[in-house]
Amino acid sequence: MDADSPDPHSGPVHMEDLLTRAVIEALKAGRSWAHIATQLGVPPPATRDHLTVTDWDWQEAIVAHENARAARLDDQTWPRRSSTSQ
Repeated sequence: MDADSPDPHSGPVHMEDLLTRAVIEALKAGRSWAHIATQLGVPPPATRDHLTVTDWDWQEAIVAHENARAARLDDQTWPRRSSTSQ
């Protein structure tokens, strides 16, 4: 799973569908949320007082990571505007 290498012919919805299917298949195969996050390049979530990282923590980290990735990709698709207007 290389989440930062989008298919140039797919839009955001298509990428979300692919990610959803990939996560479902990984869970069916017995992989943990931590494993899925690692495959996606998600850094380990921070916990308070060094508590154990839960599945919920990993899910939230995955969502935040993918939202940031989508925002970066969306930002790349919009033409840059000059800071000076003419």
